[in-house]
Amino acid sequence: MSETAVSRFLGRVALHPDRPALRTLRSGGAPHDRVLTWRAWGDAARHFAAALVDAGVRPGEAVAVLAGNVEAWPVADLGTMLAGGVSVGVYPTSAPGQVRQVLADCGATVVVVDTAAQLAKVAAVRAELPALRTVIAVEGAGEVSWSEWTARGADALTRGAGAEVDARGAAARPDDVALLIYTSGSTGEPKGAAITHRYLTASADSIQDTLGLRASDTALSFLPFCHAAERVFGLHTRIACGMEAALVGETNHVWSAAREYGPTVFGGLPRFYEKAYEALRSEEGRATGGEAERWRRALELGRARAVLRREGEPVPLRLEAEWSQVAAPYAARLRDLFGGRVRLATSGGATLPGEVAEYLDALGLTILGGYGLTEHLCVAFHRPDRYGFDTAGPPMPGTELRTAEDGEILVRRGDLTFAGYHGRPGETRATFSDDGAWLHTGDLGEVTARGELRVTGRKKELIALSNGKKVAPLPIEARLAQEPWIGQAVLFGEGERFVSALIALRPSAVETWARARAIPADTKEVLAHPELLYEVQAAVDRVNAGLSRPEQVRRFALLERPLTAEAEELTPTLKLRRAAIAEKYGERMRALYQTA
Repeated sequence: MSETAVSRFLGRVALHPDRPALRTLRSGGAPHDRVLTWRAWGDAARHFAAALVDAGVRPGEAVAVLAGNVEAWPVADLGTMLAGGVSVGVYPTSAPGQVRQVLADCGATVVVVDTAAQLAKVAAVRAELPALRTVIAVEGAGEVSWSEWTARGADALTRGAGAEVDARGAAARPDDVALLIYTSGSTGEPKGAAITHRYLTASADSIQDTLGLRASDTALSFLPFCHAAERVFGLHTRIACGMEAALVGETNHVWSAAREYGPTVFGGLPRFYEKAYEALRSEEGRATGGEAERWRRALELGRARAVLRREGEPVPLRLEAEWSQVAAPYAARLRDLFGGRVRLATSGGATLPGEVAEYLDALGLTILGGYGLTEHLCVAFHRPDRYGFDTAGPPMPGTELRTAEDGEILVRRGDLTFAGYHGRPGETRATFSDDGAWLHTGDLGEVTARGELRVTGRKKELIALSNGKKVAPLPIEARLAQEPWIGQAVLFGEGERFVSALIALRPSAVETWARARAIPADTKEVLAHPELLYEVQAAVDRVNAGLSRPEQVRRFALLERPLTAEAEELTPTLKLRRAAIAEKYGERMRALYQTA
C-alpha cells in the first residue's frame, strides 16, 4: 500500500518513540513546561481516535478544531485521521458567524475548543449546526472535557475499539481526503480545500528536499494550524523529517519562546522580521562616531558578501574574515532575537519588504521566501545556497509552471495539488483548465530567464481606471511597504481617473520622528504635520518614479493605526480584505477624488 499521512505518522512513532516530538513552554504562554514524545503523541492520538469511534463518528465525517497552537491540536488532527475522519481547522480569530460558516459547510460532527472564549463562539451558533453532536473543551466546562474525552478513548480501547481504529487507519488510501483547509476569504466566502494524503506526503517531501531539513532541526509552531503553511509546511513536514517543535499559543510570546527554546528553523510572517529590522535600525540610528562607522562598514561588507552568496558564488576568505570581525556584535544581537541557533529562516503569507530582507541578510540572517497557495502549497521557493529577494525562486520538486497568454500563473496538476473545493464542483472545475491539467492560481507573473517565478499581481484584483488602463495593485503596494515610513498600503481607483492609496505608517518610524521633536506620537496632529507629510510624499514619489503614469499614486490618505485582523481589515493570514477596507474607509477615499 502507498504511504499515507497516517502510515507516515505511525512509522515515525515506531522509529523514534522516545524522542521529544512536541513541547509546550511557559515562555510560550503555557501553564507549565511539558514534553510529548512521539510515542506519547501516538498514544494520545489513538485515544482520541478510539473516542471518535466509540461516539459513532464514521469514516469521512468532519472533526473540527477551534484553538490556538496547543497540544490538543496535533493530537486531534492525527487522531481524526486514525479514525478515518476528515480534520478541519477553524481560525482562532474567527467571529461566531465565521465559525458557523465553516462548521456548517464541512458538516462537523465534533469540534474541539481550547478556551472559554472559543466555547462561547460555538455556543452562540450551536442551534444553527444540526450535524454537530459533541463539543470538547480543553479548558473550562464544556459538554465534554478533553480529559474525559481521552479517558473515554482509553476505556474504549480496553473494550476492543483498537481493532476498528487499526482497520480504519490501514484502509486509508493516498487519494482519500485527509483535511479540509479553508481559504482565508480575502477574495470572498471561504472555501474548504480538500487535501488528500498524497498531497500531504508529497508536499512534505518537496519541502524537506528544498530546504534540507533534518531530524536534528527544531522549530517554533506559532502560526495557525488551520492555515496550509503551518499545517503542511509545519506539522506534517515535521512528522516526515522527525523534527521537534515547541508550541506557542499566542504570537505575543514568540520572542520569549525563541530566546528560551533556540529553534534552528524559524518560519514566520514578514512582520516578525520587520520587528527585528526595526530594532536593529533603531540601534544603528543611535550610534555615533566610531560606532556609526562600524555599522556602516558592517553593512557594506555584508551586502557585498550577500551578493556573492545569492548567486551561489564563493565568498573570498578575506571578505568573510573582515565581515565576521566587523559585524560580529550586530550579527550576534540579530541571532539572539531568534534564540541564537537559527540556521534557516523562511517567510511567507505576504511579501517581505526587500529592504528588510537585504538588511538582515547583510547581518547574517538569510530569509528564504517563496510562493504557494492552499490549492498547491509547494509552487516555488528559494534555496539556502542560491536565493534572491526579487522573485519567489525556482519551482519546488514535483511542480511544473507556465504562464497563460494573459499572464496568469498556471501550475500543472499533480501529486501536490488539492482535490477540489468541498461541496463546490462548479468552482472546482473553474479552478482548472478546460482539460483539467493546469491549476489556475489567479495570480499574475512571469518565469525569468533563470527559471525563477516572479509574481506581479492578482488577476482578480486589477483596478480598471476610467481611461481604460488596468493597474495591478499588489506589486505597487509591496513597493510602498518597502519604504521605511510605510507599513501598509491599499490602492484604490476603480472607475476613477487615477490611483490613490490608503497608507498606514510604521509606528516605529512615527515614534522616532515625533520623539526627536518632542511631539506626542499618538495624536492626530502628528499625521497632519507638514514635515511628516513631506517625508511620506517623498516615499510615495520614490515609488512613483519606477512606475508608469497610470500606475502612479496621485493622492493618499493616512490611517491613524495599522490595519488589523481583529478589526476584520485583514484575513487571519494578514492579507487585505479589500471589500471590508473599501466599505470602512470609502468616504475618506472618495474625498480624495472630490477635491481633485
